[in-house]
Amino acid sequence: MFLGVVCSVIMGVSRRFGDLVMGILSIVLRLAFQRQGATSFAGTQIINAIPQTIDTVLSKFNLDGQCTVYAVCPTCHCTYEPKFNLGSNIAVYPPRCSNKPNPDSDTCDEPLLQATPHNHPATTKPIKTFVYHHFHDYLAGLLSRQDIEELMDRSCDNLMSSMKDGPPSLVQDAFQAEFLREFEGPVEGRLFVDRGNEGRYVFALNVDFFDAEGLTQRGARTSCGIISCACLNLPLDIRYKPENMYLSIIPGPREPKLTELNHYIRPLVNDFVISWERGVHFSKTATHASGRDIRSAIGPVVCDLPGARKVSQAAGISSHFYCTVCNCYHLTTLGRIDFDAADWTPKDATELRRHAEQWKNAPTAKDREKAFKLNGIRWSELWRLPYWNPPRQLVVDSMHCLLEGLAQFHFREVLNLTTASANDKPDVEPAFHYPFRLPEEHEAASMSEKELKQISGIHALLISPIDVDELSIEESLSLLTDKLLRSNLGPLSFVARNVGAVPATGQSVNNQLGGSTPPGRITKVRWANALVDWVGCVFTPHLI
Repeated sequence: MFLGVVCSVIMGVSRRFGDLVMGILSIVLRLAFQRQGATSFAGTQIINAIPQTIDTVLSKFNLDGQCTVYAVCPTCHCTYEPKFNLGSNIAVYPPRCSNKPNPDSDTCDEPLLQATPHNHPATTKPIKTFVYHHFHDYLAGLLSRQDIEELMDRSCDNLMSSMKDGPPSLVQDAFQAEFLREFEGPVEGRLFVDRGNEGRYVFALNVDFFDAEGLTQRGARTSCGIISCACLNLPLDIRYKPENMYLSIIPGPREPKLTELNHYIRPLVNDFVISWERGVHFSKTATHASGRDIRSAIGPVVCDLPGARKVSQAAGISSHFYCTVCNCYHLTTLGRIDFDAADWTPKDATELRRHAEQWKNAPTAKDREKAFKLNGIRWSELWRLPYWNPPRQLVVDSMHCLLEGLAQFHFREVLNLTTASANDKPDVEPAFHYPFRLPEEHEAASMSEKELKQISGIHALLISPIDVDELSIEESLSLLTDKLLRSNLGPLSFVARNVGAVPATGQSVNNQLGGSTPPGRITKVRWANALVDWVGCVFTPHLI
């Protein structure tokens, strides 16, 4: 059993291979006893006493961390904590999901428990589970090691002693950065690292998703996630070692959408809220035999760009709210460096919190969608932390920022070191250029993100060249009509109005040619035909 524990805990062998190790040990002992001609009664007892699974071994050594198994709704990802009847250790879960994704929506009512044969007692085994490893149980493991506890306390003490010298000229660690030098604790006017007799620990939170079955040419087929924490009090060389990190798994195979991620990070935020508001008392640590109080806080939330938006419930990277740090708005300002015209002022965390609460308290799904289009943010469980400040704490990790961002752009775009197939594909020049206009802020408010993207797609279709060797002009315009009809009515009518495309009846709807027609009378087909007529009549000579 000790060999199995060493393989699992120290060498990092998975549970599946840990079961294999225990099975092989049983076979080796059985063969050793059989060399005497027959297995003795004592030998049989020894073999039968060996656990067959590594989970049983860890439970006998009391090394399996404290955790709670939540039941997960397969449809809306809502999680349900188990309840235990008096004198029983059997977890009891509700039979069906009672979650309402929106205040005015119906109850999900999806079954949570596995089906049972007819006339059999109902099972309490969930269809889908989320195993939450208690954060303070993980922290207790760190504080049981004397060298680790001393290093964690030393970081706060070193930062406090360096305050009189001012900020360093070169920041080499998170504890030298401006944020922790200004980060106030629960007591107003007192820094968090001013610990006194308490333990004060800051953690970096990461949430990411990946395909557990590996990448394929067709893309990810399944998606699982991780919630991990690294203690920034530890030195960099041991901070990210597996034995020093906190980890929980977000089950697949479908990645949670929109606010569904809140259900998985809620238990972790619960622990951090308790730790911040009143602290947690540990009865004994490696350097404090009589116990001590501990307070923990989330510092940076380190993710890739999509993960950062999902955790903070901010609008996506392709929306008009493309920056989570400053007040730059609308895709037309993306890439501009004239900071006088573009609003580069940092976002106000207090205002963001008010917008998030406004979305949360909206009475209907329509009101929530309206608030999101206006402010670009939904409610995140992280707003329960009184110190949560996304403009300062939401960080893009270095791997995605440098390696997959700047380095990739430099090699592929600047040095043009791409694959042969990419080099062989020629760039298609537009047939003509036209000063298309993108929606203004008040116009964009009435459209979804999908519709705003369609406007640029319609512009690209209108100026695409025609290959007369393959199709005639009439066939190409017919194909253009089919492609335009894939867009929504709003983007089609917006582009048609701005280029002066007249519907087939000869009437115009607030376009550049004057006149008006009630929008309800103009169908999507008529708008598409109007755009095709505009291309065919005005710019056909340029398309060949």
